[in-house]
Amino acid sequence: MNANLELYRVFCEVVKYKNISKAAESMYISQSAVTQSIQKLENILDGNLFFRNKNGVELTEVGKNLYEYVKDSIDTMNNAENMFSSYNNLEKGKIRISAGNVLMNVLIMPTLIEFMKEYPNIEISIISYSTENSLQMLSNGDLDIVALNLSHMKKTYSNVEILELKPVPTYCWFASKKYLEKNPIKDIKDLENHKIILPNLPTSNDRVDKFCKENDINLKPSYTIYNADMVKQLILNDIGVGYTNIENVRDIIESGEAVVIKEVTSDNEKDIASIATLKKNMCNKATLELVKRIKKRFEK
Repeated sequence: MNANLELYRVFCEVVKYKNISKAAESMYISQSAVTQSIQKLENILDGNLFFRNKNGVELTEVGKNLYEYVKDSIDTMNNAENMFSSYNNLEKGKIRISAGNVLMNVLIMPTLIEFMKEYPNIEISIISYSTENSLQMLSNGDLDIVALNLSHMKKTYSNVEILELKPVPTYCWFASKKYLEKNPIKDIKDLENHKIILPNLPTSNDRVDKFCKENDINLKPSYTIYNADMVKQLILNDIGVGYTNIENVRDIIESGEAVVIKEVTSDNEKDIASIATLKKNMCNKATLELVKRIKKRFEK
């Protein structure tokens, strides 16, 4: 007794246009296909749904009753299909990203800017949580992309995929040109006599501790700042010597405002800048497209 949903869809189109040929044109099918669908539905329901007039067709009383029951369902189905099409064509969507400043700028932002211009209706939200919290949120479906240093990934998740992109950028000790003119540093041990400014990040602290052990020096921060960009601002105001990812200060180094005192590279083979997503069959279309473009950029 159950009729195919497509038969009801054809039925509603004929009701809308009150004309077989116009309904066929709207659905990009032949008039005979529309006629056959209506006849099949009438046979299943055992009743006439339309009668012909000089302008086309009109609903019978039975047809009117049927239409009242099915029109909202068909509209809902059409809306659902249109919505799905919008997401599939990237006319709508959402991408939720967790990344620190450096990894965001190095791995994602250049590609994301072009993506935003091409797909302006995709909602983008960017936050910054710890690697552990971000990966847990990703696994739970509360994030779409996480930028991370692979060596900081303490736990694996069965539904998460990792895309390795490039070695983690070099870190550095740096200071403003004016500061160094007044307070020259000839040897790395001279850092012990300067105001040290560090970002308040566990990863940075670990690197600094390792650096101190390797160089047999004792450095205690005079200022601990929660944000790497604030470290940069203090340096530009000649407050002391800072430590950060070299990508954070490339602009002021190239402009001559700041000078790199010492570069610090990692010997950890897992020190790889990466992005994590849910497995492909669990990702939304917008996320898949952005990740594809990020990957392509680093393959060049």
